[in-house]
Amino acid sequence: MEKNAFSLLVGLKSVDPDAYEGWNGTNGCEGCEIDVDRMESILQPLGYQNVVLKTEHATAENVLSVLKLASMGLKEGDIFVFYFSGHGGQQPDENGDELDGQDETLVLYDGEAIDDELNEIWQSFKPGVRIVMLSDSCNSGTNYRARMNVAESTFMVPLDPERAEMQAEMIHIGGCRDGHSSIGYEEGGVFTTAVWETWAGGEFEGDYREFHEGIKSRITTRQKSQMNEYGPVDENFRDQRPFTI
Repeated sequence: MEKNAFSLLVGLKSVDPDAYEGWNGTNGCEGCEIDVDRMESILQPLGYQNVVLKTEHATAENVLSVLKLASMGLKEGDIFVFYFSGHGGQQPDENGDELDGQDETLVLYDGEAIDDELNEIWQSFKPGVRIVMLSDSCNSGTNYRARMNVAESTFMVPLDPERAEMQAEMIHIGGCRDGHSSIGYEEGGVFTTAVWETWAGGEFEGDYREFHEGIKSRITTRQKSQMNEYGPVDENFRDQRPFTI
């Protein structure tokens, strides 16, 4: 059976000040569009169909709509990569599912996407779909899911599939822990630069854990990249070369 590979690559170098009480979001995000270009150059040669949303096109409606389309269209064996480079925020948790009392967010052009919203979409993906999410943003330790059932982030903390209510399999790699910052420069984010250098133009041949170790070894700032699993991730997915179709 033919496997499909699809990605959504999102990068914002600014946001709409009207949506954020005059704040334009440029500080620290000058290189976020460059980050997206780097990720596209990694995935394109592998045969991915890439949807790229930059800055003013990266609205909450556009991003969430593409995620929902992916959840409806992908089937068992397919792979979906969701990459985000931009500001990441926190909001007070209103439904009591976060131990730290904070929901993590992706700061999109005209409003924030809360981790609870993302979580609902992940749960709609079909069984056997592989999802890889990479977040070059602040507060990116658990910005992919609603529940925080561990007190502290660790290198690998698989969630109970029954509690997670996930049918698909996700590997998430974030640029830093919740409550911490991912550093960005004009030439790109520190995390994405480490991803790019570890991939080494396609020469990297290890699995996801080795990939994350390579990323961590190349980050010289104080941020600590996080890698976690969500849903019933199996050894076959875990041991693959990253982004394998």
